[in-house]
Amino acid sequence: LDTVCWESCDACPEQIFGCTDSDAPNYDENATDDDGSCIELGEPANLFFSEYAEGSSNNKYLEIYNATDGDVDLSTYSLSSCSNGCNVVGEWDYADNVTFNATVAAGDVYVVCHGSASDEIAAECDQTFTYLSNGDDVFALTQLYTGIVLDVIGLVGDDPGSGWEVAGVSNATKDHTLVRKSEVTSGNPLWLDNPDTSEQGSAGDDADDSEWVVFDQNTWDYLGSHPHAFSYDCAGTINGDAATDECGTCDSDASN
Repeated sequence: LDTVCWESCDACPEQIFGCTDSDAPNYDENATDDDGSCIELGEPANLFFSEYAEGSSNNKYLEIYNATDGDVDLSTYSLSSCSNGCNVVGEWDYADNVTFNATVAAGDVYVVCHGSASDEIAAECDQTFTYLSNGDDVFALTQLYTGIVLDVIGLVGDDPGSGWEVAGVSNATKDHTLVRKSEVTSGNPLWLDNPDTSEQGSAGDDADDSEWVVFDQNTWDYLGSHPHAFSYDCAGTINGDAATDECGTCDSDASN
């Protein structure tokens, strides 16, 4: 006789373990037994890019900030990207290009850097990824399965050339470091202004309305934590010390 299942005249049905919750994003229609792997997504956590660098050589990184009051499991989030703009508007060249297997604590940051970045960057780096932006590559912080964009650097569309303008600085995403202003408390999936809705993009039109402060290439002073307080001297230099003289004229050489 053929082998049969206990207390049956038939063979045992095939047992397939997986997620059996049809509402879960990783539902397996072929699964016969739930293995506890079902994912509950819920609303995306308040995560956003707090710093970006496109430095000399391979000194590149993206810093993600957890603006919530609790730990966030990054396993349901990803980085999606496009090389040289995007070939098709509304579609990523590389959806979920970077995934995570880590947790970021409340008020802490998670840094993705190039594997050959400088020692200063490597000391703060949590995960390496080779194909970070050369200045004209879009990167977005996205939720797995839903594709919801939490934050973005760059514009989905045509190749901008060398890079995008930020805070009135030409090609700011090329050969610069961008640090998010402390008053920004959530991500902005809009990079440029939207004239149809009057929504302000995070890049901004000038230093005042941009969500970013633009620093010279290879500025690593702010990497590894967030937020940061910036001051401006009378010459408009960030954290500068130029002073106004007795005639009310800004002396940009006051520090000398």
